Amino acid sequence: MFRAHTAICTMSLTAFGVSVAIAFTPTDENLAATSFDAKPRASTTQKYSRWMSRLPDSVLLSQLSLPGTHNSCALHDGLSFGFAKCQSWQLADQLKSGIRFIDIRCRRVDDGFLIHHGVISQRMTFKEVRDVCQNFLREHPSECIVMSIKEESTAQRATRSFEETFSDVTKDDEKLWHISREVPLLREVRNHIVLVDRVGTLGGLNWDGLQQQDEYMAPLELKEQLIRAHLDKAITAENNQWFINFCSGTVPGRLLTPKKYAANLNEFTLDVLIQKLREKPIRLGTIVMDFPGEDLLERIVETNFAGKKVN
Repeated sequence: MFRAHTAICTMSLTAFGVSVAIAFTPTDENLAATSFDAKPRASTTQKYSRWMSRLPDSVLLSQLSLPGTHNSCALHDGLSFGFAKCQSWQLADQLKSGIRFIDIRCRRVDDGFLIHHGVISQRMTFKEVRDVCQNFLREHPSECIVMSIKEESTAQRATRSFEETFSDVTKDDEKLWHISREVPLLREVRNHIVLVDRVGTLGGLNWDGLQQQDEYMAPLELKEQLIRAHLDKAITAENNQWFINFCSGTVPGRLLTPKKYAANLNEFTLDVLIQKLREKPIRLGTIVMDFPGEDLLERIVETNFAGKKVN
């Protein structure tokens, strides 16, 4: 079992009368599956910005091994002491590096959507997220983006429902979206955003109908078991079943921020994939990560082409 070696020093402070323990983890240059850099390597974006162009039109999205990010726009920590930030790369760079599943958390404010992680604003609107995706697809029409949408935090000064707000902010770009309860073929969704509905009223792929592993507060040892077990299920299940496997998490009681959690679980996941791919070509499902590194992204993407398994 791989363990990232990180030096941790802690101190405590009192903020608003509450004692808070803070852990600092320096960047470990030896991490292969995790990146805290501001941008992915140029070689990665050149190689994987159009990786879906290599796939046949006839494949179901559920058949694919898709790299994804958890809380995809959570780049700002606010006053969370390391617990709100989940990514280092901007959304546009994530897409260029090969990420094809994104996790978007919307808070209703003044009848619009602001991107949040909990109560922490991520200084971005939903329309800006849409624009990033639209620009990427315009430049890379062979690709699709799977977007999970979830309501975050409590609404502020909102006079309409989440569904009504979503309909309003997407009314001028209906052709951009693929909104259906059915798992699509790739030919149907190239140059589109595929909606995954975590609200329940938006009409996209039903979140509860997908095979998920998202125990986001599991201790590291248990999370390793859960990741491995969900991978095993994805490998043996029918192609029309969509598996989503979250490597992300946090354990505040053990001072495990998303950054430190990722430094352990991303490396573990890469090791497991290397072992499994020695045996035979496999379908992984969607692997959702915090702070993904280029080696892990490459391993997930290339799984789609090992042994021509998607022909």
